[in-house]
Amino acid sequence: MNFSRDQHEQAVVSFLRQQVANLDWQISHPPHGTGQETYFANGQNQELFIKLGGRVELYRVAAQLGLAPPVIASGCLADGTSILVQQRIHGHTPIRREFQCHLRQFASHLRTLHQSAQLQDLLPQRSSSQYQEVGLEMLAQVEQRWQMCASGVPAAAAGYVNEKIDYLRDRMAQFQGGGLVASHSDPCNANWLVSDEERVYLLDFESMQMDDPALDLGAILWWYYPPELRSEFLAAAGCPDDADFRERM
Repeated sequence: MNFSRDQHEQAVVSFLRQQVANLDWQISHPPHGTGQETYFANGQNQELFIKLGGRVELYRVAAQLGLAPPVIASGCLADGTSILVQQRIHGHTPIRREFQCHLRQFASHLRTLHQSAQLQDLLPQRSSSQYQEVGLEMLAQVEQRWQMCASGVPAAAAGYVNEKIDYLRDRMAQFQGGGLVASHSDPCNANWLVSDEERVYLLDFESMQMDDPALDLGAILWWYYPPELRSEFLAAAGCPDDADFRERM
């Protein structure tokens, strides 16, 4: 969806002057688009990050838990658009080696996220907490999107995809147990920040939902951790390292 990166710039400046400090705020844009309207603001010795249209309460709780950068102010602009003002943290997107060097920080953040009753209370509840039903529901959404484009795919390739969907459905039908958590749902490296002081922050909570903890753990282990570190990560994240959990991942 297209949007103007500076649609609300003047409204943001007015909000900062009223809610943060009556300064001559200098506004700029982050170097990379985030899918939402975002800004950097500088005034005297203050450096801020501003996000519009976000799920403000999730960020507030995440900051209280030490997962996200501190929240300075939040509210709504005149047109109803939500605004979140956070402390700007100087740092960088982690590379694979840093995930391994700071293993316990990354794992601890996911553990805190998953165990937060406050975050769970802010998320829509699912009709079932059983891993099997949640997994099959997710697969049905994938299959629905696939059917929208399957006619444009060569028959042999389409047959392969359909075969794999059937395979996944059979595996998910064998899942046992239940117990959903506040899942980040997109723990890729672009949604983490390592500060200049080597403190780890989790970013972008827009995809959060109640889900199987294996969703976050499976993704981050597959992308960033070799097999010999996975048991250590699971233990630090408070997750079982057993056959059932590994199957769900």
